[in-house]
Amino acid sequence: MVQKDFEDDNISGEEYNEYGDGDDDLEQRSDDDHIEQRSDNGDDLEQRSDDDHIEQRSDNGDDLEQRSDDDHIEQRSDNEQQNDNDDDLEQRSNNEEGDTNMISTSSENETESDYIMSLESDEEYETMSSDNEERHDSDISEEKLFVDEALAKDKLPSYDGDFAPYFQNLTTAALFCWIYKHNISTNAYEDLVDIIMRPEFNRDHIMAYQLSISDIIWNVLNNPSLLKEMYFGAGVDSKTKSEYWHGTLWAESPLFGQEQLMISGEIYQCGDFVYYYDNERKLGRLRAILLNEENQQYRLRIQKVLDYSDLPGTFKGELRQNRSLSGEVWLQDEPFLTITTSQISEKVAADTLRITEILYKHHTHWRIRDATFSYQHPSEYISIRQPPSPTIPVYKLFLDIYYDDFGTFRNVYHSLGGVYVQFGNMPARQRKLLKNHFVLGFVPFGGNFNEFMLPFISEMKEFEQGKLMEVNGQDAWVIAGLGVVTADLPQGNDMCGVLRHNANKGCRTCTASRESLTNFSQDVPATSRYHHITDDQFKEIFNEPATTRQRRLCTEFGLRTRPSILDRLLRERHLQTPQDVYHATAGKIGRLLKLTYVTTKSFNKVFDFPRCELFYKKERTSYQSLKNLRNQKMVSFAKSN
Repeated sequence: MVQKDFEDDNISGEEYNEYGDGDDDLEQRSDDDHIEQRSDNGDDLEQRSDDDHIEQRSDNGDDLEQRSDDDHIEQRSDNEQQNDNDDDLEQRSNNEEGDTNMISTSSENETESDYIMSLESDEEYETMSSDNEERHDSDISEEKLFVDEALAKDKLPSYDGDFAPYFQNLTTAALFCWIYKHNISTNAYEDLVDIIMRPEFNRDHIMAYQLSISDIIWNVLNNPSLLKEMYFGAGVDSKTKSEYWHGTLWAESPLFGQEQLMISGEIYQCGDFVYYYDNERKLGRLRAILLNEENQQYRLRIQKVLDYSDLPGTFKGELRQNRSLSGEVWLQDEPFLTITTSQISEKVAADTLRITEILYKHHTHWRIRDATFSYQHPSEYISIRQPPSPTIPVYKLFLDIYYDDFGTFRNVYHSLGGVYVQFGNMPARQRKLLKNHFVLGFVPFGGNFNEFMLPFISEMKEFEQGKLMEVNGQDAWVIAGLGVVTADLPQGNDMCGVLRHNANKGCRTCTASRESLTNFSQDVPATSRYHHITDDQFKEIFNEPATTRQRRLCTEFGLRTRPSILDRLLRERHLQTPQDVYHATAGKIGRLLKLTYVTTKSFNKVFDFPRCELFYKKERTSYQSLKNLRNQKMVSFAKSN
């Protein structure tokens, strides 16, 4: 390290010279005994002393200024005689003798005054001179400071460990990064330390703004007025789809519906391949176990499985025929069949079948797609534990998570993210009541949704496998799963791991590009997003070491770099995060009503229909012509506005 030091005695104080405006300045300086006198046109007189620090100024012979740091007296006179000053005497005369006497008298008086004032201002001058020297010394030192070598090892901190040599442990390193990353002020840090150092502080209470889903479930199940309104059982085969248990997800998922049924002494589970009778013995897949809404009898939903002989003629060929000889069959997409339990013949071992293609209809035409482009049956990725006793009551809960940001007060910029829970087991008339919306917690402004949901995820993992709880005084087996995630467009995409809607592939349901979203003839099954395919794409992005390549893959797939934390639960991310109908239509409907009202009101002012009706009646014009004219006027008015 090279550094040049400057001593105080090597730098002298700065002298400030001030000059008059014209040719009439006269300056006098005195250093202890030395006095310098200057005269210019004989009109101005200025005296300066480094020890006395006295300044006298005269402008065009009219002004005389004296300054003293202790008295701070300033005297000036404009266009007046200088003989008003008791300390300074100047006399002017036309004869030479008068001038000589004047100069002599003035010099004696000024010398005596200078001596007295120098005693008063000597201490102040020394202080100012010292300050100037220190400031000048500091400026020069900063400019001349150069470092051209590393610090010596003996001057470095002697820390050992993973964070050496700069930090002693993880705590100091993490706090340092946190302070400088978020620009934490000293006062804010001191307040935080004061809170942590209090004996009442408990770190387990930090997440107090989040409620436990276990507590919510326990309180709901132990509320008799709510429990009697809730539905627990198999999916219902209903002509009118108005409840969650009327849907496909409830009926097919082991988390919500009935996953198995005993028929003729044999247990059939959802997802099994079976033989059934429909005029003849056929092969199919058991999709769901249902209850008929009218007679409460069991019904079975069957997906057709086709042999080579059942394929349309356009898809028959030598290649598929040879594959059929080795046991390959073809799945047929919707619509599915609904049969009774008496039509079931027997089960078929799944390992004896080979399925690689799916037959489906697109715009009344048959097509075939790869079997990977299909939603997996919930039985393929969900397995639950059976209750510890066959006599114990079982409660399966369908949870609907709602997430949206809202302003805390009017137009305040900072917003909160509200996370709410509804139970799909309640009928629609109960779900719409405000008292049946349960607050899970609030994500603070700038907070991380994934971190906030960690406690919820850990609790839900237990409920997915089954948990023993006390319900109304007796033990019960409670199973809960994430059924639906409701959110608006941006938050919904975030919870699916899909890029926002302004991206090229910003739809969380399909992979269609932004330009083709309005194309009604596109093949939806071929362009839909599927959970297992998205998982493979996330793995490809994660395994790519180069950041640039990762971003390119994210753009290509329309995905984020990491999946949502909700994907740790058993769900189909794309099916169970549907588009929210209210967010999609409410704003548009409000705008439509506003435009309709304003347009109609403005039109009535521009085109007075009753007067025109009277006019056309006088002209013997038909009323239909009048209506046509009115419609034409409305169309032209709407186009112009």
